[in-house]
Amino acid sequence: MPDTWPLRRGDTLSNHDWFPMYGHRFLGSSFVRKAVMQRRRADIGTAIILWTEAMREDPAGTLPLDDEELASLAQFATVEEWLEVKAGVLHGWEEVLVEDDRAAEPYRRLGHPGFMQGVVEEMHKRKVSRDAGREARNLSVRKSRIKKKMEELQLASHIVEDGAVLHSLAEFFDQSDLHITHDNVRTAMAEVLGYTGEVTRFPAGGRRG
Repeated sequence: MPDTWPLRRGDTLSNHDWFPMYGHRFLGSSFVRKAVMQRRRADIGTAIILWTEAMREDPAGTLPLDDEELASLAQFATVEEWLEVKAGVLHGWEEVLVEDDRAAEPYRRLGHPGFMQGVVEEMHKRKVSRDAGREARNLSVRKSRIKKKMEELQLASHIVEDGAVLHSLAEFFDQSDLHITHDNVRTAMAEVLGYTGEVTRFPAGGRRG
């Protein structure tokens, strides 16, 4: 029975233009050694093409089972040409199961539990780290804009400076996709915080009720 890594439909890296190439590991691999000894150096280039294509597949790091699709991905003119090199080029690839939330049963593709698995796992870690950094920056920007609106509404300083309040309001705006305006800040404070106090702008130098 095929193994899983685990693999799941939707785990893609299609927006990445590069992936790490472990040079020493590659040059010392049995794949390269056999290709050179059998005078099939062209298989190495074809394998690299498929590795690159696999990074754009869903899930990342896998290939289809169908030979017509593989021939196309490997940039062969005919399936017959592909079949002549298939055994050597797919060294290390094997059937794996892919989980699909939309289906009752997993389906099968080709995966490479050696080289490709390590590359994909590293790239997913980079993606998670990058996405987390982007979200943290976006959250900081939202908090800053919300705080500015609250100051313009002349709310009490202990509310404006409360980090938990700003965080809750920032999450509200993230989930609602509302623009951060004075009126929407009022709405957010009422819905998220239950704040029913006077939230209107006072003239400069005026008193706050």
